[in-house]
Amino acid sequence: MKETCVPREGMSPGHKENSVSPGTNEQRSNKQESAAEETSWSRLYSLLASSRLALILLIVIGCVSLVGMFILQNAPQEEYLLRYGEPWGNFIKNTGLGDVYSAWWYLLLIFLVALNLILCTLKRIRPSFRQAFSRPSAQDNEILRNARLISLSVAPVTLWKIAETNLRKRGFVVASVDAGSVKLVGAQKGNVSRVGFIITHVAVLLVLISGIINGRLAFRHQEPLSIGESFDVSKVEPSANFSIRADDFAIETGEQGRVRDYKSKLTVIDNGKEVLTKVVRVNHPLVYKGIGFYQASYGEESDRIKEARIYLLDEGTFSTAMDVPFGETRDVPGSDLQIKVTNYVAHFVKDLVTGEVRSRSPEPKLPAIRVEVMRQGKVVDSGWLIMGMEAHSSTGELARFHFADYYPLLYTGIDVTRNPGAPLMFAGFGVATVGLLFSFLVSFKRIWVKIFEDRPGHSELSIAGVASRYPLALKREIEELYQSLGGVR
Repeated sequence: MKETCVPREGMSPGHKENSVSPGTNEQRSNKQESAAEETSWSRLYSLLASSRLALILLIVIGCVSLVGMFILQNAPQEEYLLRYGEPWGNFIKNTGLGDVYSAWWYLLLIFLVALNLILCTLKRIRPSFRQAFSRPSAQDNEILRNARLISLSVAPVTLWKIAETNLRKRGFVVASVDAGSVKLVGAQKGNVSRVGFIITHVAVLLVLISGIINGRLAFRHQEPLSIGESFDVSKVEPSANFSIRADDFAIETGEQGRVRDYKSKLTVIDNGKEVLTKVVRVNHPLVYKGIGFYQASYGEESDRIKEARIYLLDEGTFSTAMDVPFGETRDVPGSDLQIKVTNYVAHFVKDLVTGEVRSRSPEPKLPAIRVEVMRQGKVVDSGWLIMGMEAHSSTGELARFHFADYYPLLYTGIDVTRNPGAPLMFAGFGVATVGLLFSFLVSFKRIWVKIFEDRPGHSELSIAGVASRYPLALKREIEELYQSLGGVR
């Protein structure tokens, strides 16, 4: 049954009312919202992939990194308050400037730069790869119209074949077209330069990722170790269930007593067992479970020595020299006395009120030892002997001894480090080198050759080309090609 459309009141019979289905308004609204969302996402994408944002982020990161070089890093709160005052000290600690390279906002900046590089690369990767893997096209390119035209009494086919051979010898990939009286040759080389920037972007991305990894997982701790002393590595890395022990330390000297090298013998103790022993030197670390132990420094112990050189005085003159090991008892030759060195301070100072002796500094500016003088195992006198000075004793026994010199007990300074992002960083530098070589040393060149037969056995030749860099080299190459083809007979 056919439906008849009846016009409503006030509507002419010829007027057609727009037919609107129930879902049309909703669909139109959804399309508008989708377009708005697409526009917002496009704007956000353009912002995140823009070179301007990359420049701003790099400037900010550079400035913050520069600030981090001048502000003390990873120090206790008290150190910041003492050095910078309370307002600035609290500001530095609360904002993370005291640990810049691990601060959440610094890592966020690194992440944004990485995201910018990824989006920028994705934006250009398709056309770049299309050019990198493209084949030359032989066509009557417009730039040939402005190229120099020379006339030769040579058949076009001969010139055509020689031009192809010449270009291949120069490393070009060649394509040709024979269009009857017109023969075209297209050649190109250096396609790899088109992906140089992508390789460089990937390299920078690797370096940034390594920075993020190091910012979260890397650490560095310097530990002074006396000979025979062990250090529990779990104090700086909770997951490390082993310790390191300093077995020996040696200094190699050259001419005029100058230090040539210093090295430590270290042993790794894991689960109570000695699993690895190695002599470490500067730039020759011991590495165990991803943690490196580097030779960093050395110095003298400030509270003990190896042994002291003590002279026995006989009527004011030095009669007998004795080398007394620290903490051990030695008989005094020619007497019934024994002597023992019990304490050592590097920089002697005594409180006149309390009588307490302490070291003013760890530097051996005024070395002193505390000596006990014994007879038949009983202490008959004791006191401090300052190197090079006379002793003062209540009973007079100590006054018979003179502290002349000592053999220091050295400690070794070991850097305990973990740098998990280092392999990725070195890989990034290697990839960056390849990308820069492709980008700056390789030129993408295209050359077109047109050979036109104006009459039998006679040809007109024109050559033109474009290059991404080094245009003078391309010009020279085209001139050489003109000369080689112009000399054909």
